[in-house]
Amino acid sequence: DMYSFNHSREEMQQFYELSKKAYLNVYKRLGLTAYINEASGGDFTKEFSHEFTVLTKAGEDTIVYCENCDFAQNVEISDIKPGDDCPKKCSGKVKESKAVEVGNIFDLGTKFTEDFETFFTDKEGKQHSVYMGSYGIGTSRLMGTIVEAHNDDNGIIWPETAAPYDVHLISLGKEGEETYTETEQIYNELIEGGIEVLWDDRDIRPGAKFADSDLIGIPWRIVVSPKTLEQKKVEIKKRSEKDVELISKKKLLGFLK
Repeated sequence: DMYSFNHSREEMQQFYELSKKAYLNVYKRLGLTAYINEASGGDFTKEFSHEFTVLTKAGEDTIVYCENCDFAQNVEISDIKPGDDCPKKCSGKVKESKAVEVGNIFDLGTKFTEDFETFFTDKEGKQHSVYMGSYGIGTSRLMGTIVEAHNDDNGIIWPETAAPYDVHLISLGKEGEETYTETEQIYNELIEGGIEVLWDDRDIRPGAKFADSDLIGIPWRIVVSPKTLEQKKVEIKKRSEKDVELISKKKLLGFLK
């Protein structure tokens, strides 16, 4: 959570708008399209609050929104219906969807600062109320929303900005064998190069390893096998794509950077 304290409503509103843009940039970097919709301020403020919501069938909220512009409202406070002309007169039509809230911001005005007798003194020695804003991102539900938005029939497809690791490294060889030794060397080189790696060295069938890799959804999968080592290469595949390619071991770190 974040809180802002400003000298005036105008100053607070400027920071409030900057925070809106910053939050939208965060969601965009995480591969999410977030709508800013007006919602009830609840017990915190008489003003509308603003919720950041992502459209998903698993959402617990319902919003009306326009695809042509930035209009969006929670149905709890809206009298706009699906199929209506957009109230912002952008020529678009209003749609309705389930959505999940991934953040919210509140214009708290002077409600809490006055309750707690928090004031500031200006250059002339006069006391004034402090204007306050509240800003929050739901980090736990954000992770769940990313999974809802980025997946296929085989599992999760983590965006690189949110993935727990950069690379899922799979060795098709037992400990003590050349394949295992080569994989260990690749693992160490990647770690030293600043790449976060999950190494699957379990003694199970290759198909099970590949299935688990798709299920976990780390952005890159690297496979080291006797066949690839004959060519002094490794197999690399991006989780979000179908194509598999072979790349030289020497070029691997540079490729991932």
